[in-house]
Amino acid sequence: MARQAAAVRYQAIAVKHTPDDVEVVYRKRLTGCAWARSRRIAVPRPVTRRALHVYLHEVAHVVLRHYHDRPVHVQEYEAEQWAFAVMRAEGVPIPRASVRRAKAYVAHTILRELARGCEPIHLPAARFANIAPDQTTSLR
Repeated sequence: MARQAAAVRYQAIAVKHTPDDVEVVYRKRLTGCAWARSRRIAVPRPVTRRALHVYLHEVAHVVLRHYHDRPVHVQEYEAEQWAFAVMRAEGVPIPRASVRRAKAYVAHTILRELARGCEPIHLPAARFANIAPDQTTSLR
């Protein structure tokens, strides 16, 4: 019964924070994808905290207008911060595993961009991802 109540609550939070003009397509996997310009997201149904986090992360890309005008690691960092802020504001506890996954994902995007020669690296994103300044060539 508590699980069902939580699922209803998480879905209500998702609806509340999804702009009306965003097209939502549900997928079975706990992964998401956003197309900010066309205002579409493909996300898991937000019936668990983890699924809600993924859902909100993808909504963030649309809300924050991530049109590939910033480095990917900055966009991912901003989306993680937005999703966690919404969850906190709604009183949803954020599992440590979600924070670890988010930090690892941002770290992955930073290291991938460094390997491709992208710099400078956004300092708040590097701090969030626990990447030491000596691991990058340039931080801003």
